[in-house]
Amino acid sequence: MRPFLSLLSLLFLSTGCLPSSQKQNTRALTPSDSLSRDLATTVPVDTLEFVWQAEAPEATPFEFPTSIAWLPDSLGGPIAVADTRAGGLHVLSGEGDYVGWQHPAGLQFPYLAGQRADTLVVFSRGPSRLDFLVDGRIMRQVDLPDDGFSAATVTDSALYVKRADEEEMFIARLTEDGQLAERYDLVGPNWRHFGFLRPHGDAVLSLSGYRPVVDVLRPTTPSGTTLDTLALAGFDSPQFVRSFQFLTGEIDEPPLLTSAAVSLGDRLVVINLRVEQIRLDVYGPDGRSGFRLERALVYPDMAAVADVFPADLAVHEDAEGWRIVLLMQRPGGVLSRSGGRVLMLRWVNQAREA
Repeated sequence: MRPFLSLLSLLFLSTGCLPSSQKQNTRALTPSDSLSRDLATTVPVDTLEFVWQAEAPEATPFEFPTSIAWLPDSLGGPIAVADTRAGGLHVLSGEGDYVGWQHPAGLQFPYLAGQRADTLVVFSRGPSRLDFLVDGRIMRQVDLPDDGFSAATVTDSALYVKRADEEEMFIARLTEDGQLAERYDLVGPNWRHFGFLRPHGDAVLSLSGYRPVVDVLRPTTPSGTTLDTLALAGFDSPQFVRSFQFLTGEIDEPPLLTSAAVSLGDRLVVINLRVEQIRLDVYGPDGRSGFRLERALVYPDMAAVADVFPADLAVHEDAEGWRIVLLMQRPGGVLSRSGGRVLMLRWVNQAREA
């Protein structure tokens, strides 16, 4: 149980890492953060539109929801929310209605790990296993090589897991029966690697909650090598000062800068945690140097983040723009019933309307 508790406390629950913690002693920034902040001032900022908000019923409440996705083959709904503490999946319609609660025997501390055709893949962190679900029923289970993995994702052709603790730090590609096929090392302190694994085109990205960077695993990356670290150029955060203080040893805990990101084509949509608004940063490719900020999308309503913060997101594109579902998680201890809700927002692409 120890790995589960430590992941939740580090990723989502440590109040020192949330953007509401604003104690400051110095105002210095790292040179890279200063340059990134300057770049952020040059990009357009668009306002997101509210569509709907949804909560779970009292009979099956959100206890500790951690990840969200549209179900396979859906175009705007239904939507699945993994409830890691309750051990199941909440399902919502594309209009925000509560559809039901899926609690197949065997799911333990689930996180959504991806999709294959009509199959939803869940990382059950308790038994360290991948569960393959169709219509809420477990059709296949793949045991992982050990119980130290903190994140997992799947593509159409491969299974990937990440381990980032004091003992080992690496991403592994697994065979379809869960055996380790290739291993890729991660460098730096282990706290820098806490975050989801997410597909991005034919690559896999290892997200970092505490620094504006990603580690990228490309199809051409040789097994046994150390993964490249790419910067999110243009990322700006009010927490950069606290981040510098942590890097220089002035404070004991790093601030959480971002909680999740997802790909949309060759773009990367990143949650930029803020106290006063919901902000999503949209990055385009910038050669081998990383990703470059192209646009910021904001929902400037303090009430939307008064008691919750965006923990994960899913994005769909249509003829008019983007539909964005955000999993809004209520901070709390791992022993509390923290809860949360789901928020649907919309970005209208003005260029397409013209």
